Amino acid sequence: MHLNIAFESFRLDNGLTVILHRDTTIPIVAVNLWYNVGSWNERPGKTGLAHLFEHMMFQGTRQVPGEMYFRLIQSRGGTMNGATSFNRTTYHETLPSHHLEMALWLEADRMRSLADALTQEKLDNQRSVVKNERRQQVDNQPYGLWLEKTLEMAYPGEAPYHWPIIGYMDDLDGATLDDVRAFFYDYYCPANASLVIAGDMDTDQVKKWLDHYFGDIPSGARAVEPRWTWHVNGTGEKRMILTDRVHLPRLHISYHVPGLEEESFTTAEILNAILSSGKSSRLYDQLVFRRPVAREAYSFLLPLLRSGLLVFIATPLPETSVGQVETALQQEIDRLCQDGVTENELHRIKNQLTAYKVRELQNVEYIANSLNQHHSLFGDPERINTELEKYRSVTREQVEAFARRYLHKDNRVVLTILPGTEEKL
Repeated sequence: MHLNIAFESFRLDNGLTVILHRDTTIPIVAVNLWYNVGSWNERPGKTGLAHLFEHMMFQGTRQVPGEMYFRLIQSRGGTMNGATSFNRTTYHETLPSHHLEMALWLEADRMRSLADALTQEKLDNQRSVVKNERRQQVDNQPYGLWLEKTLEMAYPGEAPYHWPIIGYMDDLDGATLDDVRAFFYDYYCPANASLVIAGDMDTDQVKKWLDHYFGDIPSGARAVEPRWTWHVNGTGEKRMILTDRVHLPRLHISYHVPGLEEESFTTAEILNAILSSGKSSRLYDQLVFRRPVAREAYSFLLPLLRSGLLVFIATPLPETSVGQVETALQQEIDRLCQDGVTENELHRIKNQLTAYKVRELQNVEYIANSLNQHHSLFGDPERINTELEKYRSVTREQVEAFARRYLHKDNRVVLTILPGTEEKL
């Protein structure tokens, strides 16, 4: 199924990539701005800066102070937010189309002059916010340390995925105003950004606004992708046991798989869906429904450039041990590797993924973000029109070969969290 989502792509003289997708069906427009920076651009001792700076971007400039950014968007019936991942930072607004010029002005103002309004007071305020976020989501959350400890096992200390996106407390405490300003000048510039506008617009007028608001911002330079060598397959099993204030133990098994830029990552998505998509999936059917040993059992992909993880999580029933759940989970993995998948399974999953993607593509916010993702991570926004074809072309043989190649004990890390009060490393 080849889609036909039309778009226009060009670059301003200062290096800002722009992608326009015009859809006049309803009078709304989505603005999606990606900066080519995430936690993988950090280094040990300076973790958490990418996410901390995302917060700083909402603290106002000299022209738009304090909470005025939110008020301007929300008072016009719009929504906005930001997000930091391992490989990028995104800012987005969706609002009635006749307020598009205002949204472009706001984003250009932040790109141009945010550093001029950075203060120690703003940094201290947002540092406290991020530290509280970490306490709520990680330190004081049941099982909250699972991803952080998994990353530390899965990737060596020099690898840019060794630390969590939110950063470590000591590093957040050590972040200085000079660090934050340097981060802005290094990464928040036109040459390191891409802007997608999708929805109801007059493209000729939009081009004039882009030239007016963004055109004279100094170019800067595109960020250099971190350089590191990592062998995805066969690095040896690693295990860790933690205790936490939880009622039930939980098992986490994570396998190294190719990065999301690899063609085989589509095969990984199909495999993951066969294992964990809904109540007809293998993990739910075998571990939760038919011979219940777990109250939940599922898998998901952690999509990273160069090296991803296929993660399995299972929580035993009160009368079941972690060892029994691990044995049952391993039996399902072995059964898939040895017996393969059926044509019915593959057909069902392809239909599910196709329907899900088609539904997403009815939304201009999703289209804007997807175009930006395909451009920023793969250098090819046209991938939005061929994505479904990639799913449809995956064969049983590819899924089975992928499972046998990557789902083995020498290619995984295993984290078990047990009820208790003391952490065991």
